[in-house]
Amino acid sequence: MSIALAIVGVSVLGTWGIATISLIAGGIILMVAPADIETTSSGTAVGIFLLITGLISGGLMQVIAMPLMGIDPPIPMKAKNIVPHDRMKGWANAGSLRSFPDGVAKEVRLRSERVAIVRQGEEVYAMGALCPHARLPLGSFPGAPIKPEEIRDGCVMCPFHGARFEVSSGKAVRQPFSSEFNSNHPFLGQFQSKLFFWNKGAEDIQTYPVRIENDEVMVGLPR
Repeated sequence: MSIALAIVGVSVLGTWGIATISLIAGGIILMVAPADIETTSSGTAVGIFLLITGLISGGLMQVIAMPLMGIDPPIPMKAKNIVPHDRMKGWANAGSLRSFPDGVAKEVRLRSERVAIVRQGEEVYAMGALCPHARLPLGSFPGAPIKPEEIRDGCVMCPFHGARFEVSSGKAVRQPFSSEFNSNHPFLGQFQSKLFFWNKGAEDIQTYPVRIENDEVMVGLPR
């Protein structure tokens, strides 16, 4: 993606996002703020209209505009779509073993797959790079202030909403917006849990077979 296109895209998303937030905030204010008795019902009706319009606008932005910028819409990924390892016969070189930081997920693109490589010493695991809860990257976005979390107890944590997954099996061991995560992350946790009222669960994540050949990380992919 060119720098110019990225600037245009960020501008569009930013303007759209501000408009969406304004609609939602305006709707909430009209619904809850005190008003003259003679105009309370009409104010409430307008507030409901603005709130619904804002929610629809936000949904359209995430489903239509974000994919055009290469950002996945926050639609849950289902465990039923997980491909078993015995069907992954197309091996791809993910890079040198030492090119992956120890104890942190790093995303690589292998053919059409977005794969997170997790190295723990000499052990290497590969899993889907996107959290199945809202399709946000386990390794965060390049240059973003939200940094990937270190692997703890053999699990990787989504830095955005706190879901945790075993790196060896992909099993979801903690759901998003846990009380611990919410207390440590007021905006990403407590606030966004209200925005994601319709989606607070995460299913197991896809994993991939890995082998090391001449210090190179080879990942098995579906053919």
